[in-house]
Amino acid sequence: MKNKTFDCVQMTRNIRDRLYEKNKNADLKEFTDKLVKEAHDSSLWGKLELKTKTEQIYEKAV
Repeated sequence: MKNKTFDCVQMTRNIRDRLYEKNKNADLKEFTDKLVKEAHDSSLWGKLELKTKTEQIYEKAV
């Protein structure tokens, strides 16, 4: 049997709690603007392409 090295549920709760603490005083526009900026700045964003007509995300062809 494989030993668990981390707890996914606890990890998700920790992320949620950190996001809440960081943004609890922001209004909805400030919060969404910040999330969009963080998404665009992430390394993952450069690897993905959004098809706006279908609203699906695809991996960019290299």
